[in-house]
Formats: sequence, structure tokens, C-alpha cells
Amino acid sequence: MITAIDFGCHVIRSAFRSTIDRKLVRLYSERAEYAVLPKENRYCQALTDRKISYAECEDSLVVFGNRAEQVRWLSRMPCAPLFMDGKIPTADAPARQILSILTQAILPKAVVGSAFCCFSGPGGRSMPANSEFLTRLIRMHGYVPVECSAANAVTLATGNETQFSGITIVIGAESSQVSISRFGRELAHETINVGANWIDSELADQFKLRTWDAAGECYPDLAGVRDWKHNPNVHLRNGTGEREKTLSRLYGVLLNRIAKTARSLLQAQAVRAASSERLSVICAGGATQVGGFTGAITERFVDHDITGSILSVRVADDPATAVVRGLLIHGELEQRRSADTSAAA
Repeated sequence: MITAIDFGCHVIRSAFRSTIDRKLVRLYSERAEYAVLPKENRYCQALTDRKISYAECEDSLVVFGNRAEQVRWLSRMPCAPLFMDGKIPTADAPARQILSILTQAILPKAVVGSAFCCFSGPGGRSMPANSEFLTRLIRMHGYVPVECSAANAVTLATGNETQFSGITIVIGAESSQVSISRFGRELAHETINVGANWIDSELADQFKLRTWDAAGECYPDLAGVRDWKHNPNVHLRNGTGEREKTLSRLYGVLLNRIAKTARSLLQAQAVRAASSERLSVICAGGATQVGGFTGAITERFVDHDITGSILSVRVADDPATAVVRGLLIHGELEQRRSADTSAAA
């Protein structure tokens, strides 16, 4: 069996083919966060009444994954991320255990050593500590781990019309990736350590968007910012309110770095030697779903004088799942390559 798992800082997604119909792909997702509640009878009873599973940790109750959103009304304290600042939680034992539980929950049971699991993690190969931990985690659940960058996965998932060639941009929660490929082979790649969470945090800070817990402690209302940002009426280029204009400026800062990185990669020797043709740009990640995104990033390409190298710019179909779909394709290609090598031997 071939499976794929995208360890996002906001959502963890998995994909694998149905055992009944191989043409069907099953997608599962779990939020990469957990909520902590006081270990009191009233909270235990509320969770039990609503059939929300939880774990007990000394003086606390822990609700994780998709269920964490269901208990926001019980504790107004923001959920804690499983990947703090895009890193594996080395000092947070519960978070590491939760990662293992969620991985097991969204992957089918494997026959040890005979199944591939293609994965990507926060920061990709630029964060080897993440890769090492996730590799061990996947192997522990019976799969042979195969790592692939998020950008390369998106190329495989969306590049059929462009012969798997072009510029791929993936904006994650804590980092962004820019990659240039030709016929599915990655020629140049760079990870930028800024993602959508920076935009959300800055917006919450500048407009003092806050939420308070039962004890009166104040926190940035990042969940509220995300809900507002993905409202269909919000637009990066036609914004009228001050908050929309600020959102546009913040996106502009990130997109400026992405365009600058793309220009640098276009000058790489491997890219220049491969082809002089204009390249299509494909964008993925939840942050690309905001209104006016393609126009905003095109403006940054103009600012950096690389439109002569660009053929078109578009956002991937279902950009939030493009990575995990591409990971599944990569895993299947790796299995086929492994089988061919074994047969040749």
C-alpha cells in the first residue's frame, strides 16, 4: 500500500487509494493543535455528554486534532500548536505523543516493511530535525518513509498541462517554498522561513484583535483572523476597509520575498541551462485562497522584472490538498522505481 501524509503546521493531511476502487483517493485531515482544559468533573461531564474523546495529563484534560475546535466554547484559551514555530516540540512530550496518535489515526494499518509512506514536514529538508523525527514516526507505524518537498509534490499534482515544468510556490503556515522544475525534475529550490501565520499574527497585533480566557488572560485572536481572511468578500486588490488594506500590505511583504527568491532561482545555472522558455507559475497552500491573490503576486513579479520569464500564473485546484495529492503520486512513482530496480537485480 502507498500512502501520503502532509504534516502541516495548521492541518495534517493524509491520502491513499481505496482498496475497493483504486481510482478513488481517500483524504483525511486533522488539525495540528490541542486544547487544554482543567481536570474538573464539570469539564469531564461536558466532554462525555458530547462524546468528545480526551486524554488525561496530571491536572489537565487534553483534546486534540479536529475535536479541539469543538471545545473552544469550554475554554476560550487558544489551542496550542503541535509544531511551535514550525518545529518539532522537543520539550513538549504530550505534543509528540499526540502527533503519533494522529498519524496512526489517519493512516491505514500497514504490513511492516512492505508499504511506502511519502511525507513532507514543516520547513522541508531545511529543517533536518523535523525530517528525522517524522521519519522515525512513520517507520514506527509500519511504513517505509519517503520524503518529498511540498513544492515538488505540488508540481506532480498539478503539472500535467505544463509537462511538469515551471515555477511552483507553496505558502504554508510557518514557511514558504519556491521551486523550479523541468519534466518533473527539480532544478532549484529554496525555503523561506515566513508563512501565513506571520500575516495573521501581524494583523491581530496591529488591530488589537484579542480573545480572553475564563481567567481574563488576553491572547491574539488568530482563529478569528483566519476566519475573516477567507471570507469571500475580502480581496487583496480591491479592499476598501483599513483592515483589508493592511492585509494587502502584509501579503505584499511575503509575496515580495517570494518574487525575489523566484528571480534568484531563475538565475541558477541549472535552470538557465535547462531551457530559455517562459515558465508557468502554480501556487498552492491555504493562504493562496484569499481573493485577488494571483493579481497580487503578478504585481510582485512585475516589480522584480521577471514577467518576461513568466508564461502564466494560477492557483492550484483545491490548493489546500495539492501537497498531499502530489505526495501520493511521488510515493507511487518511488514504489514503481523500487520494483523496477529489484527486478533488474
